[in-house]
This record gives sequence, structure tokens and C-alpha cells, in this order.
Amino acid sequence: SLFLSGMSPIVELHKKLTAEWGKNGQRDLAAIEKILAEIKAATTLPGADQGLDSKALSTIHRDIYEITALSAALREDLRAFDDAIEQVMAYYASSTSDSDHKHLMIGLNLMYLVASNRLSEFHMLLEQVSQDVQRSNPYIAVPVTIEQSLMEGAYNKVALSEKNIPSPFFVPFFRVMTDAIRAEIATCMGKSFKKVPVSDAISLLIFKSADETIAFAKQRGWTLESNNSIIVLAASMEVDQAAKSTLEPSRIAKQTIFYAKQLEMIV
Repeated sequence: SLFLSGMSPIVELHKKLTAEWGKNGQRDLAAIEKILAEIKAATTLPGADQGLDSKALSTIHRDIYEITALSAALREDLRAFDDAIEQVMAYYASSTSDSDHKHLMIGLNLMYLVASNRLSEFHMLLEQVSQDVQRSNPYIAVPVTIEQSLMEGAYNKVALSEKNIPSPFFVPFFRVMTDAIRAEIATCMGKSFKKVPVSDAISLLIFKSADETIAFAKQRGWTLESNNSIIVLAASMEVDQAAKSTLEPSRIAKQTIFYAKQLEMIV
């Protein structure tokens, strides 16, 4: 064992932490948060590292930092994730041995940075990753592809379906990104169309159902007509009476269906 059993209070807490974290689908995040708080408090006590060699202590700190960040991601607490991932990156910079989870953590950091529109930090972090890893490791390749697609405005290429998510830990960052993309698409719709069929808006706005789409429309102040089958886009572009006459429903529907099909071409 890396640990000299019974010599330090943080050893038993570390064992509890890794055991609880190892439950995967049955993890109790509240219990994990409680153990993390206890072990972090224990590390500040005098003699906390008594009987532990440097390798054992490094392993404990690595697990504390990584689990703190991953737990924050699962709770979708992005502010806590931001603080925790900084500690993870600092640990990696000072550690002499690589973590098995290093690419996952870097990938999550990249996803967080691109979802937060912190692109200069995104590229600084990416420069530390080899080209081979950028291409071959899905934890890294996915955020790289997403960033490139977003910069091109090619929203249809952003991997938004669950089958493209390389890890459950990526989900909250995908949600943030999806919300941002959806808002951008909605803004474009508002500038381009007066009315959009709900059936087409479902795909266009990357929703799965009419109910979700209608709820989103109401949040934006859009109204509905024809028994909730047509969305009337409020605050559409300013158009004169002559221009209004060119916005035939059939042409709008055809354009919307075209854009919706483009969005379904997920890479």
C-alpha cells in the first residue's frame, strides 16, 4: 500500500472518498461533498502528513483535486468547477507523474473555456497538448472541433447529440453551449422571419419536442397562433409594407426546413 495505515487521519478519509467515488452510477454527491470538506480540513491539521511519503501524499492531493472538479461538473456548478480545475491544472504543472485522468480533465477544461467564451485561455491550454493527442484523444478532439465550428459559425457541425459526448462529465458544458447556440439561432430567426411552423422550429432550435420549443418561444416573448402550430416571432426585423408582402408562409417554411436539415447534419 502507498499508505502507512493508521498514521494519518487523511488516509482513512481518502479511502472513504475513493470508495464513494468508485460507485459510479450510485454515487452520492452529497456524501462526496461532505468527505471532501472533511479531508480538506484534515490536510490543514498539524501532522496531517505524518507517516506518508511524498508519492502517497501526491496521490491523495491528486484525487482530492480531480474529484472536486468532477463532482462540481456532475452537480453542474460551473463556478465551483472553475475554481477546482485551476487547482487540478496547478497540480499537473507541479507533479512529476501523470494522472490517468489528465486528458479527461484537460478536455473538460477546454470545454468549459470554450463554453465560457474564454478563447485566449482555450488556445493557451491547447498549445500544451501535442497535435497527435489533439486529433486522437476524444476528450481533446471534441472541444477542439466544437471551437473550430463555432468560430466558423457552422452551428450544424457542433456535436450536440449525446452519442458525440465522450464522457458524462461533458454534459453540463454541452448544455451551456447548446443554450448559447440556441439563443444565437433564435436571434437570426427573429431577424429573418415573421412566422415559423413549430414543427420546423423543433429541429431548427435543437429541441426534441414541440412542448420544449413552445416553452422557449414564450420565454423569448414570441406568440403562437393556429392552435399553437405557428410561432410568431416578436421583435422581428424592421420591414416596410412592401417587404412584408414577400414573406410568404410557404417560402418561409421551405427555408426553415432547409436550415433545420442542415442542423441535423451533426458531424
